[in-house]
Amino acid sequence: VLALGATAIKASLDFESTFTSVRKTVDATEEEYDRLSQSVKQMSTEVAASAEEIAEVMSIAGQLGIENEHLAEFTRTMIDLGNSTNLVAADAASEAARFANIMGMSQGQFQNLGSALVDLGNNYATTESEIMAMSLRLAGAGKQVGLSEAQILGFAAALSSVGIEAQMGGSAFSKALIKMEVASATGGDALEDFGKVAGMTGQQFKALWDSDPAAAFQSFIVGLSKMDEEGESAIAVLDDIGVKEVRLRDTMLRAVNATDLFSRAQNMATSAWKKNTALSEEANKRYATTESKLK
Repeated sequence: VLALGATAIKASLDFESTFTSVRKTVDATEEEYDRLSQSVKQMSTEVAASAEEIAEVMSIAGQLGIENEHLAEFTRTMIDLGNSTNLVAADAASEAARFANIMGMSQGQFQNLGSALVDLGNNYATTESEIMAMSLRLAGAGKQVGLSEAQILGFAAALSSVGIEAQMGGSAFSKALIKMEVASATGGDALEDFGKVAGMTGQQFKALWDSDPAAAFQSFIVGLSKMDEEGESAIAVLDDIGVKEVRLRDTMLRAVNATDLFSRAQNMATSAWKKNTALSEEANKRYATTESKLK
């Protein structure tokens, strides 16, 4: 009885100490702190993570600007990602929150983000951590040209699936998007060149880019993939358009060799985002194991 009592007291003290970090990063009333504390304790009985681990993720969420009303849901999503993927929950929280801030994403859509990540990670030659890292690299340019969160995740999955690392591919791919955006906005020879490769006039390419930049980019790389069949060098065409940088050219050529992959990844990301079930299904499989139940 004494041993059990000592253990209980220690557990209580440990949690109180850990929850202090939530108080440091979250601005709330005492009533709200009580609700958050209870949600952490309740969550620890439902997932394979201790109350201390959950509180740590919640404190990171507060530090990154997650609103109080979304804290519990955000924390649960990140814990589920940590248990279901190769992402560490704390890292997932930091990267997902930053991605949302760049994209201006609603804080009620982190579950959608997690579902798209899990579905793509399960079906392509990449991992959730690689997709998330690449997505962060693409987010700035993607937001500027009008890509949705799901479309960026789809591009990230396709790029990382063909062996492109986030640091190189993300920057290079972003430059390609910006080049198309500038060409669409300013017109001239660059716009005509992009349109020609995509099998349309410059104005048609601009109209498609303005309405659906992901589809316009897809049309461009499909057209580029047909250049060799038509007796033209894809490398020479890229050079004429102004894509001369080695990293950018390499990224574009890898994209050319995986046109179907890009299309399928886009469709899967959008579908998984809308269905919003992949993460909960994957997490529930994990929590059904004996090891998870014991935790």
